[in-house]
Amino acid sequence: MADLTIPAIDEPLLYAPRPYWGWVAARLFRPLLVRMCTAYLAVLVLIALFVPLLANGQPYTCVVPAAAGHAAVRQYPLFRDLSSIDWILLVVGAALAAQGIVIFTSRRLARPERMMLRRISFAIIAGITIIAGSLIAALHHNRLDATNYRSFARHGLITHAIFPPVPWGYAEMEPLSKGLINQLPSHRHWLGTDGDGRDELSRLLWGARIAMGVGFVSQIIALALGIIVGALTGYFGGVFDIVGMRLVEMVESIPTFFLILTFVAIYGRHILDIMVIIGVTGWTGYARLLRAEFFRIRNLDYVLAAQGSGMPLWRVLFKHMLPNGVTPVLVSAGFGMAGAVTIEASLSYLGVGVQPPTASWGSMLNSAGNPATVFRWWQALGPGMLIFITVLAFNLIAESLRDAIDPTTMGRR
Repeated sequence: MADLTIPAIDEPLLYAPRPYWGWVAARLFRPLLVRMCTAYLAVLVLIALFVPLLANGQPYTCVVPAAAGHAAVRQYPLFRDLSSIDWILLVVGAALAAQGIVIFTSRRLARPERMMLRRISFAIIAGITIIAGSLIAALHHNRLDATNYRSFARHGLITHAIFPPVPWGYAEMEPLSKGLINQLPSHRHWLGTDGDGRDELSRLLWGARIAMGVGFVSQIIALALGIIVGALTGYFGGVFDIVGMRLVEMVESIPTFFLILTFVAIYGRHILDIMVIIGVTGWTGYARLLRAEFFRIRNLDYVLAAQGSGMPLWRVLFKHMLPNGVTPVLVSAGFGMAGAVTIEASLSYLGVGVQPPTASWGSMLNSAGNPATVFRWWQALGPGMLIFITVLAFNLIAESLRDAIDPTTMGRR
């Protein structure tokens, strides 16, 4: 009789089994178009975080010549006049860059060591970011000096001035002369100027902060509310489900666009109000999706085992059930970000979005004029293309994620 004993394998496995999210990521980023969209959105996020260092009318550094009885002084106007929000976003951007460096440099480590290093580094960087952001918000006072350093440099009042790549602020106006109003693209203003003599390229870059801020902040609020309501209604059912679904139906009956118009009419134009309203009224779809997923998995063996082991409720919900039921919600969040960007651009286009002179792609489209009368193409081309590409990128990534988590498409990608 043949010996069917399986010989022992002394050599260790060369490849560790890939986790579920590893397979999802591999399938998600397989199409070249999705990789291009992801890179575009990553660049847009970096621009939104670091835009004060890219487009600003204040120099990084300059030297004030010696006056009578005084020595020459080196100043740092741009860094001195950053607002608290600017500093907090710069800290967040630095934290993301640091975590990205850790992820990139840890790729050659074995999987256990790599995961441990990434978790420890994430905890340390997140803690430092929260502490630094809190201290900046509590202790930093905005100066926002409006000194015209460019004019000083032109008249020799300062020397050794180093300006950002785009040496114009989003609200900085050229002198109101005929040649600098609605100016065509030139070597001085690469995308031209608007009706107030403001640089279009600078406003385009600063508008990325509004678009990304509205998209991410509103969806974080919506996800938090949707996950809490959907998890509770889907896990408990019964009275929780009835009350939760009636709440969902009431919120769905509120028109988001007109609610924002009402708040603007009463309290004025504040971008934070727009973010909160979009988030508070946009969570219902996430709650419905998560409720359906929790109904499906709440009686599966691993959930019953977690309940039987005496785990606390929050751990059963958010440690065991949520990771296995959140994938449809993430897909919907991608479409939700595209919708939030569209809503903000529409409000600003109608003149009820952000408060002027804050730059927004929608308000830039509005200032381009009416094609039936006076239309300035250079003022509409940039914001129009960015709105279109940004919404398209979010939609394409969301569709690719939907296909990546769909087991029926496993063999077609």
